[in-house]
This record gives sequence, structure tokens and C-alpha cells, in this order.
Amino acid sequence: MSQKQDRVNNVPETKGNPDYLVSEQFKVLEGYDICRSNRLIVALVVVDGNFGQDLRMYRWQLRNDAWKVNLSRKSVADWKWEEISKKARDLIQKYEIKLKGNRSESTA
Repeated sequence: MSQKQDRVNNVPETKGNPDYLVSEQFKVLEGYDICRSNRLIVALVVVDGNFGQDLRMYRWQLRNDAWKVNLSRKSVADWKWEEISKKARDLIQKYEIKLKGNRSESTA
């Protein structure tokens, strides 16, 4: 599979899905960016493969003008998402971590 770079955002463009480079054994059904910059993408991606559908976490890093996967093949479908979300919020509040970038702070 050839990888063509989007000249505007330097984001990987692939056949069938312009956002996520995954193994050819998978078909990307949908994804959600946790973090995206010109050099890093972290996303949850729903794939369909030989063993059915799965939710996986991926991390891509731009190295030498090519996107490289440096975290993949990790199924996260059975993670305790509500617990993880609550723990993250609790830690942010406990340590008064200020949100950075384009994320908005909640006053609730």
C-alpha cells in the first residue's frame, strides 16, 4: 500500500480512510483522535478484521517524513473506560493540572 502525505496537514492518506494507517488485514470503520498534531496522532480506531470488529488504540509518529506506528495491536475494548475517565478527572483535579492547548477548562 502506498502512503501519500496530505500536503496541508501532513496527515497520512490511505485507501478507503484518509486518517488512520493500519495493517492491510484491517478495515477501518471509524476512529476518534485523542491527540493530533503535525508530528503525532493518538487515536481509538474501530477495525474489522479476520476475528471480527475490535476497538484498538494506535499511536503514530512522523519520523523522516513518514508516519510510523509506535503503539498498535492493542485491543482496548475491555478496558474499564468509565473508571479510567473518572480517575483521570480525579487526578487532574487533585493535582490542579491546568489544561493546555485548544482544550477548554471546565468550571463545573
